[in-house]
Amino acid sequence: MEDKKMKAEASAMAGNKEKKKLPRERKPKDPADRRRLANGSYALAVTAIAIAVIVVINFIVSAIPSKFTTADVSTAKLYTIDSTTKKVLNKLDDDITLYYLTESGQEDATTTKLLETYEGYSSHIKYKKIDIVANPTFASKYTSDTVSAGSIIAVCGDKSKVINYSSIYPTDSSSYYSGSSSSTFDGEGQITSAIAYLTSESSEKVYYTTGHNELDMSTAMTDAISKANLDSESINLLSADIPSDCSMLIIFSPLSDFTTDEVQKVKDYLADGGHLLLVTMSAALTQTDTPNLDTIMASYGVTRTGGYLEETDQNYYASGVPYLLVPKTGSSTVTSDLSNENIVDSFTEGLTVTESEDAGYTVTPILTTSDSAELVTSGSSGSTSSKGEYDLAVEVDETLSNDSSGSSDVESTADSTESTGTDSSADSTSSTSSTKETKILYYASPFLFSSDALSSMLQQSVSLPTGNTTLFSSSLTYLTDSDVTVSVASKSTQPAQTTISSSNQTIFGNLFMFVIPVAVIIVGFTIWFARRRK
Repeated sequence: MEDKKMKAEASAMAGNKEKKKLPRERKPKDPADRRRLANGSYALAVTAIAIAVIVVINFIVSAIPSKFTTADVSTAKLYTIDSTTKKVLNKLDDDITLYYLTESGQEDATTTKLLETYEGYSSHIKYKKIDIVANPTFASKYTSDTVSAGSIIAVCGDKSKVINYSSIYPTDSSSYYSGSSSSTFDGEGQITSAIAYLTSESSEKVYYTTGHNELDMSTAMTDAISKANLDSESINLLSADIPSDCSMLIIFSPLSDFTTDEVQKVKDYLADGGHLLLVTMSAALTQTDTPNLDTIMASYGVTRTGGYLEETDQNYYASGVPYLLVPKTGSSTVTSDLSNENIVDSFTEGLTVTESEDAGYTVTPILTTSDSAELVTSGSSGSTSSKGEYDLAVEVDETLSNDSSGSSDVESTADSTESTGTDSSADSTSSTSSTKETKILYYASPFLFSSDALSSMLQQSVSLPTGNTTLFSSSLTYLTDSDVTVSVASKSTQPAQTTISSSNQTIFGNLFMFVIPVAVIIVGFTIWFARRRK
């Protein structure tokens, strides 16, 4: 009986404990419920405000030009415009429309983004897509030629220029033979060139000499001339005079000498305010001297050293090759924008400048070696060398009076005629108020500009730094008296590849196989031990 009584009392006590554990019932107006309701309302209000702020920000951003909101994450910056393009666009006063001819849904993403960048940068640029399926005759309003899909037509008033798809994506020899698509994108160069053409009021003409086994200008050189919207034509001075519309004469690395008559034509041209780009190759390579041609620059105190130059300071040569010089740029007009550019010159001789106190011209170094360069020459007594600083290129400027009393430092048959008094006084009087400016740029190696010539010399395919192309384009700007010459180089569409040397491979292998795993284990153990002590 007592056992039953004790069990009953224990059961009653357990029931009382269970009753005590039951939560109390809250009334609808309990303070905790009101607090939850307030917190929920606050969270809802904050969410609504955040959404409203996001909508407003998106609305504002959509009104901002794309040049401030679009980031170019492509490796080669395919749709980022460079400083040359910005200069051209900043000078725009006329409205230009860029019509992109394509099939709906087949637009090239890179071209589209680039066109949007142009439109976003300048209020004078408008970009429109034209569906060639819905509007197949659109291009016929501007050209009678067949225009393929992916092409662009730039229009400014009554002027227009077609940019063919084959120019935007030029096919190089490697992609042609391999059957792969083009790895080069030249959209910016072609579009900026078209804009410069549409807004230019002058037409410059460039002549280049033939008949002396001159080296062919490289594709990069001819592209730079074309993008600068310069008409070019060959001329043989043996049978023709330099035309009056010649804005610039190019003599590019002749392998045989000029005749005295040809040289006199060049001197007459310079004495009349002509502009000359002269490039020569060392006789150590051509095995041919050019004494007649050399008299042109000798008139301005500039002579060639002969031989070839090598650098002994490894800071001034490239790829561990002493004759691949990395020159210093002078403070000339041509190199004013090249301080951050890499330039490589090779197989070059030096230039010596003799100053004259009564000279009417100035000679300014464009490129120079370090003071540790070594000139190597060979003669009957063998090879000799002398160390020092040498000029590799110079700029010559001379301002000439246009009246009968003016004279040039070069010997000109025109000056001789004037001294005899055969010119009429009327002609002399009419020209007294104007002046002319002779300009010469002299480079002592063609390999500075022609990767084709350098590849042939080295018997392997090589490419030049962009600084070399920029220097050539800057030379065109200076000699044609242009404000801006388009020098936008084409860009590679291939992703950049990183090559890891064998020593680096060992380092990276040890890093990923040992160092990182051990570091992870140590960190994990430290965290485990710290938690264990708590």
